[in-house]
Amino acid sequence: MSRPGPTLPVVGAIVLAAACAEPNQAPFSCGPISTQTVDIGDSVSFSPCFTDPDADPLAISAEVAHHLKVYADVSVSGETVTIHGKHEYGLLLATVTATDPSGLYAVEAVEVAIRGLHDLAVTEAWPDSQTVSDGEFELHFRFANVGESIAKLSEWTVHMSNDAVITADDPVLPGAFRTILHDMAPGRTLYRRDRFGGYSDPGVPYFGLCGVSHTPEYNLENNCSTGLKVIFPDSMALAGKPSHVITVIRDSIPPPRPGGPIP
Repeated sequence: MSRPGPTLPVVGAIVLAAACAEPNQAPFSCGPISTQTVDIGDSVSFSPCFTDPDADPLAISAEVAHHLKVYADVSVSGETVTIHGKHEYGLLLATVTATDPSGLYAVEAVEVAIRGLHDLAVTEAWPDSQTVSDGEFELHFRFANVGESIAKLSEWTVHMSNDAVITADDPVLPGAFRTILHDMAPGRTLYRRDRFGGYSDPGVPYFGLCGVSHTPEYNLENNCSTGLKVIFPDSMALAGKPSHVITVIRDSIPPPRPGGPIP
């Protein structure tokens, strides 16, 4: 009666195959996700990039911290992440995770700016042009929140420029008053008058008011006034700082009549 031969070589082959098998590797991110911006009530979607060295299928998930869920909802459909803005927030962090079938994962963070529907605007500025007399001149502005939600924190400053296009990047007029407003309600309009005394030529001919929101704003096109031209006589051409600046801010009033009293 014959007996079966030894099975050791077969066992050895199995052991050898097991020894040569490569361990499962975790997925990894292809690179950072760019900052996402969304308005209150709107949504933004993006597709994160992850790679799995073993070509395993990846399950995508995303979330924000529990205390931030009042500001944004996060959902995932396939490989697409969608963030819905609920309340204004400067920058919050959402985390996106890719997980392979064995539970290995990679995480990428993304910054999300949720812009409020407030809209800071300088609606009027006058006079268009004036010639300084004895270093005395005035600038008048009407500015407002023309949006649909409260502007939580805004800053209003007079800037100076070489041309009639005023931006918040232009230098601040020396001595000008910096106005900081909290919780500026939708529709609220204010009047501002800056009266300069003993002021000598700063070297630029245009002045204007700009408003800057300390929380994201969806419309930045109307935050600055047009440039108001101020002509300094040659006798006042020495650059210097104002001896005094008086700024008055109050609820909006009608602009002065041409030739009439200044409010």
